[in-house]
This record gives sequence, C-alpha cells and structure tokens, in this order.
Amino acid sequence: MFEDLTLLAMAQKSMDWLARRQEVLAQNVANANTPNYQAKDLAPLNFKNLLQPEAPPVRAATTNPMHISPPVEPTRFETVAERRPEESKLNGNSVLIDEQMEKIGEVKTNYGLAVNLFMKQISMLKTAIDKGGA
Repeated sequence: MFEDLTLLAMAQKSMDWLARRQEVLAQNVANANTPNYQAKDLAPLNFKNLLQPEAPPVRAATTNPMHISPPVEPTRFETVAERRPEESKLNGNSVLIDEQMEKIGEVKTNYGLAVNLFMKQISMLKTAIDKGGA
C-alpha cells in the first residue's frame, strides 16, 4: 500500500540503504586489525533510479512438483571496496577507525532524517483521513 506513495517509498528505500551501509561500516570496524582487510562501503544511492520499480528476483526453475524452489532475496545494494593504498597500515589493512566512525555518524544523522520524513508523511496521511471522515 505505502509503496505506491512516492515520498514514503523513497524514505523506505533510503532507510534500507542506510541500514545496509551501517552493516558494512560495522564490518569494517570489526576487521580494523585483520591483516590485508580492505575497507568497504556501499555504492552511493542513486535517487534517479530510486523511484523506478525493482526488477523481480530471478527464481530457480522447478521441473518436478517435488522440487523445492528456495526463496531468493534480490541484491539490493552493491558493496564496493575502497582503494587508497597510501592510507593502508603496514599489515595491508586499509580501515581507518576515525574515517569509519565519521561515516557511521553520517549514517545515523541521515537515518534520523529519513525516519522524520517518513513519520511526517504518515502524520499527513492521518490528518487527511481524519478530515475526510468529519
């Protein structure tokens, strides 16, 4: 139902992207001392493509009714490795804790903004519904 409302869909997809980015950044921090670990981040969210409908996930073909078709989750966001060899440690690890913590703070701020936008839209819908019934 809410997927048809553009602003709500945009806020939802933005929150999904931010939640996934938080996971990736947390993995970077967890591997800060792992030799040869390369820091990762998500590809930037493309707002131009954000409103386009997602392609349906590819499903396994079942040729026999006894076959079980496993559920397939679509890959929602692309993880990219950050390449900056000049900022790597002697053990080959490229995670800089200060940089990762800055990104985590940015994610927190942006997530809060997306939640506020989502809640304001819900509030507007409630107001419109209440006024229509009176």
